[in-house]
Amino acid sequence: MSKFEALSDKALSLVGQAGDSLRHAIPDSAEKWLQTGVALGAARTGTKLAGGFLRRNPAILAATAIGAGLVWVAARQYKKRKETGAVEGSSRRIEPTRAPARKRTTARRGAAASRSSD
Repeated sequence: MSKFEALSDKALSLVGQAGDSLRHAIPDSAEKWLQTGVALGAARTGTKLAGGFLRRNPAILAATAIGAGLVWVAARQYKKRKETGAVEGSSRRIEPTRAPARKRTTARRGAAASRSSD
């Protein structure tokens, strides 16, 4: 075995060790980068599709905004009621009673009544 062969064997073993250490160190971070890239790509594609769809159908955007606003208001009112401790109760209907009808007079009062007496 010559010195050249020994040197190349030594270089190959060092390269192999470096490759092994890189193989064990990189996959964790590479996997995170890959997941991040996939998530960003999916978000970008979804945003493009949603933007194009909403540009063609603006009524859906308005309806969604109104619905979200109504849900927000209802949640806020519910939270306020819970904080104040409003008592939930029961109620019953009380039927109204009618008062007797008043008798109306037919005589006119004022200027019209004085003219008719002349």
